Amino acid sequence: MENKNKKFNLFKTLQNIALIGLFLVIGFGTMFFLTSRNSVTIELTLILGFALLGVLLVLPWAKYMEQKEYKIVSIVFLVATAVCVVLWEISTIIIFAAYRSNNFSTGILQLVRITLVISLQLLISSFIGQFIIKYRAKYIPFQVIAYLSLVYIDFYVSTMLFGITIGNGDISYSDTVKNMLFFNPLVRNFLILALVYLSVTLGVIGGARKRRVRNAILASKRKLNQDIGLIDLDDDDEEETPTNKATETKPDAEAQLEKLKNMLDKGLITQDEYNTKRQAIIENM
Repeated sequence: MENKNKKFNLFKTLQNIALIGLFLVIGFGTMFFLTSRNSVTIELTLILGFALLGVLLVLPWAKYMEQKEYKIVSIVFLVATAVCVVLWEISTIIIFAAYRSNNFSTGILQLVRITLVISLQLLISSFIGQFIIKYRAKYIPFQVIAYLSLVYIDFYVSTMLFGITIGNGDISYSDTVKNMLFFNPLVRNFLILALVYLSVTLGVIGGARKRRVRNAILASKRKLNQDIGLIDLDDDDEEETPTNKATETKPDAEAQLEKLKNMLDKGLITQDEYNTKRQAIIENM
């Protein structure tokens, strides 16, 4: 009897949840703007929106877990993101409850500040972790610039949040922090410089990686087609004569299969493409 039980796929499950959450957020947001615009509707929209954001943040780490890579690091970020989502939801519920009762206490404001600081650390560390895993030893100078820029942005925003003083339900801002962040031209200009460097670095690395992946896919596709004996219609090289083909040494099938498996592991080809090419190589042995 054929076993119909499929292995649980966390990444695909989270993708489906994110898709459903997106439709729900759009639906509740539309209801808020087109109908009564009451606090309950916007509260539900924010609750669903924060849950959707959490799912989107953990998608890359869920993919690493499915690939059985960096499992411990992935679990740490999955748990940390879940904690942040819980804090977002609790803060949203408490804030709207206080809004309806018109009673904002010091404890609520402290909870919001702590949630914002923890969330910022999660976002920065998750981005850096994914950046290191994705590029590893590539683009080292640009990686260093990106990390230093992110650390400075983290310092600036965290200091700004800690500069908010809360007492007796009133919110004020520390003069010391205000003078350091907003009126100190050196600190302020460094923030602008960090944002510019981060944007340029991401653009340069992203563009270089796209070109590298595209060239690798084209080269691998052309090589595979030649190994299998297919005609590459996109190849502008002169067509080989039968004499040249006859004298050419046939590549080892085992090496072809290993190369094909490496391409699959790197994400250069899909599982279906891998299966098709693998079958063709085996039949051509």
